[in-house]
Order: sequence, then C-alpha cells, then structure tokens
Amino acid sequence: MAFAFAKMSELRLEINTKNLERAIRIFPKELKYEIADGMDHATRKFLKIFKQTRLQGPPGIKGRPHGIFTHFQRASFVSQDIEGMGMVIFSDSKIARMHEEGAILKNPGGGKLAVPLSARKELFTSDGRLKKQYKQPRLLKNVIPIQLKGKTFLAKVKKKLRELIPIFVLKNSVRIRPRLMFYKTWDDMQNERIDILNKSIEKALNKV
Repeated sequence: MAFAFAKMSELRLEINTKNLERAIRIFPKELKYEIADGMDHATRKFLKIFKQTRLQGPPGIKGRPHGIFTHFQRASFVSQDIEGMGMVIFSDSKIARMHEEGAILKNPGGGKLAVPLSARKELFTSDGRLKKQYKQPRLLKNVIPIQLKGKTFLAKVKKKLRELIPIFVLKNSVRIRPRLMFYKTWDDMQNERIDILNKSIEKALNKV
C-alpha cells in the first residue's frame, strides 16, 4: 500500500511557479536533476523525522530493530517530463497499516486471546519482544486459569512459594489504537517539503 507521495503535478500550486516555469524553459535537464535530488532529500528527511517522533514509544509506538520501519521503502516515478516526476513512500506491512488505521484483534479460532501482562518483565526480551517460550501460553507448564476482579488470567504456579503469579490476561478482543500517524507526520512537514523543492529550483536557475 502507498502511504505518502510527492508528485510535481500536485505540488505545482504550492511551489514558486514562476521560478519553476523559468527553469523548465532555460535548464530542463538541470532542473530534473535538482528536483530529483530535492525529492530524495525531502523523503529521507521525512523518514528520519517519522522514526524519531513516532517509533520511540508513546505517543507513537515502540519500534523494534528489524521491525516496522524496515518495511518502508521509497520509489521514484520515472517520467520524461518534470510534471510527471515524483517519489512514493510505501509499505507492505499489515502491522504498519494496523497501527496507522487502528484495528480490533480477535482469535481466528473463536477463543480468547492471551495477552501478556506488560508488568511481567521476565516475559520479554531486552528490546521488548515476547520471548519465544511464551508465544504459546496454553502449552506452558505449571500455568492455570484463575479469576481476579471479574477477569480471567493465566497464572504461573510457584509450588515452593505456594504462590500464583498472573502472566497473561484472557480477552475476547484487543483494540489497537491508531498511533503511527504516518500521514499526519507527512502533512505536518508540508512547508519543509515545499521549501526544499523551491531551493532545488533556485539551484537550477543559479546555473545561469
């Protein structure tokens, strides 16, 4: 799915049209080079800002190494004329779409979802991922369901200490709130994108 894109035909009303038309007339080849460079700069800067502001935890989501960010790619529109030039940023990640648009997760088999309790740090790796041995909670040994305050938990039995430690809560569904804000981050950077492209046009004209 395409997430964000910049195309000259759609940016024409936002940039300095007078300078653009003059550059097209005088230095079309040089302008194409500078515009391509400007779009490259703008999209790289956007991805840097996006990673810094939306993938470092609340109010965004916590990005993981080799996680969502690595699924975003850039591609250029190949065109003989400047109007058709552009660049698209896209991702094929279903998880990215889920965090961008929001979603309600349910067990495809119709049962309850076992959601790990974030307070139980022993369930997670140092970078916040669920440890492999806990990915199938119903196969864990010495774990039983218990009722607490109207909720059902899977609790680990500590026989020696005669203690029950809740490690998962069972839910009918889990709501994922839209917190990625990819589109909003892109829109908020509009003035910076236009400034970068205007400078690219000026570079071409300065070659006179």
